[in-house]
This record gives sequence, structure tokens and C-alpha cells, in this order.
Amino acid sequence: MEAYMTAKEAADYLKLAERTLVRLSHEGKIPGVKIGGQWRFRRALLDEYLDTLAAESVGSGGAAPAQVIDAPFDEIVTVDQIIPDLKAKDRNDVIHAMVAHVTKLGLVQDQAWLEAALAARERLVPTAVPEGVAFLHARHRAADKFPRQFIAVARSKDGLVFGSPDMGATHVFFLLALRNDALHLRWLSRLAWIVRNPGRLARLLDAKNPGEMHATLLDAANNLPASLRPTGRPTQR
Repeated sequence: MEAYMTAKEAADYLKLAERTLVRLSHEGKIPGVKIGGQWRFRRALLDEYLDTLAAESVGSGGAAPAQVIDAPFDEIVTVDQIIPDLKAKDRNDVIHAMVAHVTKLGLVQDQAWLEAALAARERLVPTAVPEGVAFLHARHRAADKFPRQFIAVARSKDGLVFGSPDMGATHVFFLLALRNDALHLRWLSRLAWIVRNPGRLARLLDAKNPGEMHATLLDAANNLPASLRPTGRPTQR
């Protein structure tokens, strides 16, 4: 399993001062988690941060609102946005099933665009991490493509290879559709903190229905560290 990087290692990787990295992480701008009072970082999520900056530098695929609310978990993830028994054999099946589900809920206005955008992002850099979790998202926020921001969740009990084969099977899939880059990175940090707990992941896999899955995630969200809790305030970028 990929080891967590220390703040010094992550700062060296990003070519930042360690103090700057810690400040940005505390503000939720760089995805990281606090373990035993010390900041720790996944290289895969730091790569996502760099890719978000790169995408931002060439313009977005749709005009995002200047301000959007950093809403609480139960507004971003609802029970009906959870697929408890995903029937998928490969990456394309996962993408199609999840996008079709949120489209039926009225959360997406252009199903074909989102499927293509997610597939393109996975070809660029797979979003699976060693915990058996993947964080699907389009490279550009393109907020005009969906009426409101959301995160959808799907579970494959048997699991399937979604990223590198040596990473093993992926069982839990989060589809992130946040309306600006700042919130996208904050929610990556929050989800990374939630899934790093093996017991919590086991409960998520053992849950009998979407309600139990949602309750497990909501309990974790309610216990986020203070630096990662949703503010309920507008955020920009």
C-alpha cells in the first residue's frame, strides 16, 4: 500500500515551503489529513492538486459561479445518490452506471459529456487509491453541466481493477461534481480522511442498504477534524 508522505516530503515534492504547505492544507486547499497531530499526504492526491492547477491555467470547460457554498455532507451526499450494489465489470461500466444514475436523479444535464469527461480523466491519471477507493471527476469543473453540486457513491462488493493492476481491486467509488476547484480539493481532503480508516471502510462494505452506507459516511463526516469541516460559507475559485 502507498505510504503517506510527511509534510516535509510533500513540500519537497510540490516545491513549496513546508510552512506554506501546512497552511494551505489547513485551509483545505491542498488535500491532506492529520494523523496523530501531524499532516500526512497521499502522492496520488497531490498529483490531483497539481493537475487541478494545470487545468485551471488553461481555462475551465464552463463558467463556474464566482461563489458557491461549502455545504455540509448531508446536502452534498444524499441517500438516493448511493448505489449499494454496483453491477460493473470494468472502468467503463462503472462510469456509465454512475453517470446514468445521477442523470436519472436530475443532477446532470449532459450524460454523454460527463461520461466522456470522466473517461478522459481516468486515461490521464487513474483516480483509484490503494485503500480500494476511487475518486471519479471531470478535469474541468464545468458547473453549467449540472444544476447543483453533489457527490455520488457506488459500492462493488466483489470489486474490480480500476487503476493500476498492482493496486488490487477497487470497491468504493465517489463521483465528485463540485462547482469550483477550491471545494473540489477540500472534498478530496475530507474523503481521504474518511476512507483512511480501515474499520470505517469495512462498515461501508458491510452495510446492508444505502441508508446504512449514508449513515456510516455521515458519522465520519460529523467527526472530521476542525480544519476539514464544511464552513457553510461561500468559497471562491
